[in-house]
Parts: sequence; structure tokens; C-alpha cells
Amino acid sequence: MIAFDQTKPLLKDGKDIQYQGQTGIGPFNKNNDPSSANIGVYTFDKDNKPVFDHTQSGDVPTD
Repeated sequence: MIAFDQTKPLLKDGKDIQYQGQTGIGPFNKNNDPSSANIGVYTFDKDNKPVFDHTQSGDVPTD
């Protein structure tokens, strides 16, 4: 695996690459757009510090 900034020369040479970011890779639709997403929902405690509450998942509507 290589870092994202190391892909530029590969792209210039016409290489077919698949970048995987730090959060991983999710499913893509036929247009190569993300088809779903997950987010973490946080609340804040009495000291105004974020506290994980839950994960929310969603799907992108199809055409």
C-alpha cells in the first residue's frame, strides 16, 4: 500500500489504481459514487467533551 500523495506519478503513467483512505472503502454504485455512508453521532458531557452516542447508517437513493 502506498500513500495518496505517491499516486500522482502512477496516474500520470496511466496506471489503474484504487485508493483506500484511512476510513476504509465502502460500496460504490455504477457511477463510482459512494452508495452508503456511516457517521458517528456524539453528545457533549458537562465538561463540553464529546461522548460517542451511536452510529447512523444511510444509503444514497438510486436513480
